[in-house]
Amino acid sequence: MKKRKGVISDLNEIYQLEKIIFKNEAWTQEMLKMELLNNENTKTLIIEENKSILGYLMSRSVFEEHHILNVGVLPQRQKQGIGTILLRSFLKCIKNTSSVFLEVKKSNFHAIKLYKTNGFKVFDQRKNYYKDGSSALMMNYCKVY
Repeated sequence: MKKRKGVISDLNEIYQLEKIIFKNEAWTQEMLKMELLNNENTKTLIIEENKSILGYLMSRSVFEEHHILNVGVLPQRQKQGIGTILLRSFLKCIKNTSSVFLEVKKSNFHAIKLYKTNGFKVFDQRKNYYKDGSSALMMNYCKVY
């Protein structure tokens, strides 16, 4: 497996993964394109194997505040540590005084466990956040040493 920065030429493959992983909640191709083109505030981290994307993490940053926008791992490769590698690689690259926020579907127990295991805490909830009417847990991580 190889880690690298996501680029615009990854758009179609990320979009296909989005549709497989998130189905009706998937981002549109245009939304993904905007994030991949926004090199100033947005970063995409990719894990690939044999030139195929296995997972990605998209984040947006303003100074030392970061928002994890999207994390996706190919379903047949989930529970193999790819999400952990993506998340820890991201957290390792931010400044010690940074804060990180994300929303996660309240029913996505595997993702919630991943985030909690890596130092995130639930601080609030957004009701009816997703298209299907389900709520999101709001989580944050503060890297202060």
